[in-house]
Amino acid sequence: MPSRRRTLLKVIILGDSGYVNKKFSNQYKATIGADFLTKEVQFEDRLFTLQIWDTAGQERFQSLGVAFYRGADCCVLVYDVNSAKSFEDLNNWREEFLIQV
Repeated sequence: MPSRRRTLLKVIILGDSGYVNKKFSNQYKATIGADFLTKEVQFEDRLFTLQIWDTAGQERFQSLGVAFYRGADCCVLVYDVNSAKSFEDLNNWREEFLIQV
């Protein structure tokens, strides 16, 4: 059986901080600094390892800055459906991502 190629992708989560404040069970810990997890997925005949990074919006305040964006392959933009401002801010997050990567 031929070996499958594995591709590592760095995915960063961007959006205003606190968008899920008090919306999830207390069993979930708040992100302090940065946190990441890995998830392996298969698409057709390729394997991908997603390295998913979250900072709870702190990169906006330069507490993590360039290091957080370095090497990112894509981003997931998140917002609070109950906050028009968090939705409006998505364009700023998108622009910042495009500048940094």
